[in-house]
Amino acid sequence: MNTNAGQFFIGIDSGGSKCRIVIAATDMKVILKKTYTGIHYSVTGAEKYSSLVSLYIRDSLKIKNLKLKDCKGICLGIAGAREKSDRRKLKKSFCAILNFKNVLITTDAMTALYGAFEGEDGIIIISGTGSVLYGLSENKIKRVGGWGRIIGDEGSGYWIGKRALNLITKEFDGSFSQSLLSEHISNEFGITAGNVNERIFHGKFNIQDIAPAVIECAEKNCPLSLKIISEAAGDLVSHVKTFLRTTNRKNPVNIVFTGSVIENKNLLSVMLKRKLEKIKIVSVTEKKHSPEFGALLLAKYKPDILSKL
Repeated sequence: MNTNAGQFFIGIDSGGSKCRIVIAATDMKVILKKTYTGIHYSVTGAEKYSSLVSLYIRDSLKIKNLKLKDCKGICLGIAGAREKSDRRKLKKSFCAILNFKNVLITTDAMTALYGAFEGEDGIIIISGTGSVLYGLSENKIKRVGGWGRIIGDEGSGYWIGKRALNLITKEFDGSFSQSLLSEHISNEFGITAGNVNERIFHGKFNIQDIAPAVIECAEKNCPLSLKIISEAAGDLVSHVKTFLRTTNRKNPVNIVFTGSVIENKNLLSVMLKRKLEKIKIVSVTEKKHSPEFGALLLAKYKPDILSKL
């Protein structure tokens, strides 16, 4: 394949924790990788979200002295962009702010799925700030979960943090004896029985930031933390079972873990893998590419698969 000198694609994986941008030449040789502070579309709305991420795009281009006019296409995988109406608003906003037409908007799950399997059948479980399962089976895409942190996102960083707060407030009531978890949260975050409501409801506290502390305490055999991690793993396994049942999948299928909570080895990812091993037709494997590289591939090839989302 011939590479057009100076032309490139931009792929973006945007979640609540991090916004990762990769720029590659038309032969997919990476020019730049850059990570920025995460911003969640469902919290900020289309206009504010697009304005900030557009600044990230311009900053990335400036680093390598690239011009947007030489870009062949941009694909953004955006957490919270569940509905087509969301994606239409985002596309309109980005096109206007950047003065650039070739913008493809999809979910962060879609870019992760395409990056992991290059368009082949497979399942991804995402657990970062939020959580969702996406799977491709016999040219059909199925989503399980991903209903947002208020009513869903089981097994996510936010859910783990929220469940931890739920249980330690019961501890404050006297339902349990003091746990390693409440001690850890008090030491690290300054949350106590006397200020928990003020910190959570009146401050700008990120509940998902508690998740690593829960995993750490579970690895130290804290019973309360182990309960939370076991529940999180069980909920994510239930997503897989729902996918297999509703797609009537009978053939073997690979699963990839992604997202800040489970993509690295820890007690939750190990527990999740062990539970999934009991399902005979699924195998946990490593992804082929990162979600942001999946966005690059979508920006270049724009497969019909997106129309099925």
